Amino acid sequence: MPVTRLLLGLLLSALVVLGAAPMAGADPLAQPTETVAPTGPTLEPAPTEDDAARSKNKLVIGLTAAVLLGIVIYGNRVRAKRRKS
Repeated sequence: MPVTRLLLGLLLSALVVLGAAPMAGADPLAQPTETVAPTGPTLEPAPTEDDAARSKNKLVIGLTAAVLLGIVIYGNRVRAKRRKS
């Protein structure tokens, strides 16, 4: 019985590795000959000067907030060390 299971397992694994024989007339790697142009509206409009200015403003505000947060964290560490000693 175990030999039969072993042979069955080897047969199934060989079929998986080698794959089934391709059907006559069917080419699995064939590409369609016609190309279809994408249809529909574009979802993202082109960026304008206002968008660029707004993005730069957000970047400056974000960097400023990160620097201020770093100063606050550093100040709290220094204060905690002074309080500890």
